[in-house]
Amino acid sequence: MPVYPLRGRDDLFCGLRSAAGRAVLIRGTEGLGKSALLAELRATLGVRLVGVRGLRAESTLPYGALQRMFGASVSSGAEARDRLGAVSAPTICWVDDAHWIDQESLAALGFAARRLAGAPVGMVLASRSGSDEFDSVELPPLSESAADQVLRDHGVPAGVRPQLVELGDGNPADLVALAASLTSAQAAGREPVSPILRDRLPRYTAELDAMPLDERLRFLGTCMDFSARKATWYAAASPADRRAAHARLASVEEGPDALWHRAMATATPSEPLADALAAAPAMDHAAAARHLERAAALTADPGLRAARLLAAADAAWQAGRPGWARLLLSRADAEPGAVALLHGEIELRDGDPAVATHELGTAARLLPDPAAALLLAGEARRLGGDLGGYRALARTVPAGEGLAFAHFQGLTSVYAGRHDAAVVPLEEAVAKGMADTDVAGAVWAAEAAFARGHAEQAHEYAAAAVSRARLGKRHAELPWALIYLALSAIALDRIPCARAASRDGLRAPHNLRMEHLTLLGLAAALLGDRAPELDEAAEGIAERGLGRPAAVAAWAYACLDLAEDRPDDALSRLEDLASGVSGDQPVIRVLATPQLVEAAVCAGRPERARAALEVFDRWTLAGAEPCWLALSHRCHALMASDPGVAERHFQSAIEAHRRAGGAVELARTRFAYATLLRRHRRTRDARDQFRDALRGFENVGATRFAERARAGLRAAGETVDAPHRSLAGLTPQQDAITRLVAAGETNKEIARRLVISHRTVDHHLRNIFTALGVRSRVELARRVATGE
Repeated sequence: MPVYPLRGRDDLFCGLRSAAGRAVLIRGTEGLGKSALLAELRATLGVRLVGVRGLRAESTLPYGALQRMFGASVSSGAEARDRLGAVSAPTICWVDDAHWIDQESLAALGFAARRLAGAPVGMVLASRSGSDEFDSVELPPLSESAADQVLRDHGVPAGVRPQLVELGDGNPADLVALAASLTSAQAAGREPVSPILRDRLPRYTAELDAMPLDERLRFLGTCMDFSARKATWYAAASPADRRAAHARLASVEEGPDALWHRAMATATPSEPLADALAAAPAMDHAAAARHLERAAALTADPGLRAARLLAAADAAWQAGRPGWARLLLSRADAEPGAVALLHGEIELRDGDPAVATHELGTAARLLPDPAAALLLAGEARRLGGDLGGYRALARTVPAGEGLAFAHFQGLTSVYAGRHDAAVVPLEEAVAKGMADTDVAGAVWAAEAAFARGHAEQAHEYAAAAVSRARLGKRHAELPWALIYLALSAIALDRIPCARAASRDGLRAPHNLRMEHLTLLGLAAALLGDRAPELDEAAEGIAERGLGRPAAVAAWAYACLDLAEDRPDDALSRLEDLASGVSGDQPVIRVLATPQLVEAAVCAGRPERARAALEVFDRWTLAGAEPCWLALSHRCHALMASDPGVAERHFQSAIEAHRRAGGAVELARTRFAYATLLRRHRRTRDARDQFRDALRGFENVGATRFAERARAGLRAAGETVDAPHRSLAGLTPQQDAITRLVAAGETNKEIARRLVISHRTVDHHLRNIFTALGVRSRVELARRVATGE
């Protein structure tokens, strides 16, 4: 039987791994994956386990659960505490289905749990309900991306996954059942089961029928929060019962809630009610989508009904619910241009770029103002690396003074190397993009500024786009804006800022998430660190043919090749990028030029980087910003055969780095300069540069590069103390993580403190456990305390 990975629970799982000395109760409704989370925890912790599953048949048997757990008679909380307190090896005490545990056992475990502080014992319980005995953590429904991954694991085709994601409503058990139903239906040549899980409906319907009428209506009234399990009960009721329950609630509620229930209690179209519901204020985009969807159902006029479904789809999309948005769009049978525009945007962010290109092209032909559709269609072309298609699209943009025309003219000029011709249209695109107050305008302005080489301006406009998205709760546009905030921060050598932006962007539709994963990988690689995000992104990039994140990933891997002293591999990888293996990605190709030059020089083949450096210089001089000028000077210093020329370029690069304020690239330039000086026997000057480089690398946590700087200092004749290392020779970052673990901080807290991702913390912890030969956080904390 296949074993499927746990999806969408990374943060919680990492927190539970540090359960020593405390007790945590995971609370969630049926089917949310509590048992799966416990099973995964038990399988991966590598410590002693003591546990029990609650049994309904023994829920009234005093101390029955404790007796099964400890294999002996236990009749009090003190005895349970003493039994746990006698444990010397790291141990996790687990309880599944704790809602069926007898009250005496639960109270005894609670008594023991309150006295676990400092002990090598942790307690993790899973229950459908909370308990006053324990601190509890709510297990939320899966995000749409995690739900999609569950369906992908079970072999559900991409074309039907969005609908099943919507039907499953974040409940893993329902998603698995829907996947199984689809598989069996396909095997039998039938249509798959619809929204309701067929095997549960008869039982639910029978229990509802057995209830007295008043009790049934009260019960249905509690099921209207539309969580997956309650929604199944709700759907099991007859339409008449549902309407009656809504009518009953409408009579006791006030304000918008009463209006909603009146609308749901109405069986026939009602224009006044539909108008009132569509105009009613909503607390968030998801609520607005529900209101508009119901208003559409009560609307008799086809055109108005379609407009409301379209508005509902847009609200669902902004709420971060692409599956729901697609379903609503499929029911809108008017306004084809607007439908194609929204469908194209959803596909661009969460689907196939080729489909997005088609839909957005259709929208551009049908809409009276095609600007938004053309701009998004252009981005779809560039995402897939189809620069020829982008140029062809640019020729269709109506000439004029609009944002779209200026943006296309500016970018096509830059891509052709005609930087003088790009200045006016790009400045116009910036002005028009920032003149409005929408998110998209600020993003287009940021991109136009970046294309001119104005990284500081691009960062400012991207920050404005992020602010607009947050204020407007535009959840679908926020990750898009964060991409340009992260990319401009990388260009400005502000790695912590870039990491923070892309971590915020990870809760995003699929394609945007892939971009942020690769940007996180690049940010780490620029410091010489290998980030797990790159490997995580690989499958998703290949599945959708996402050229831009593929190019960023190639750039990041090349940085790692250089950090690990494999210049030939880096050169080959970057030449593949330049030749269009990931499609034509001119921006990434130009940005990666400093690494291409370094790789070519280190590999002894500088001639293979000359053409790329000429392109980089033309773009650099057009923007004339210190961050680019510094890199250009460093590249020319590395390429120079005359030591005097090289030294002048290095000195100019250092001065430009100081103006730009970049720490990592300044340190790398100093290191390269020091290497040149040592090679020409100017050891005293070399030591000064190596020392400054070492200080810079240490300040930003670039441990691999710092070690190289120490080696350079030693080679230049200076005695250098070994870096501070903790147990068994851990690196400074591993040392920091080790001591924070010993202090009791979770992976999420450590990640926030060290400005790294929780996956990176987990990655380092696995290496730490291996290096020290420990199997748990408790054992690690003991090693730190004893200094062994």
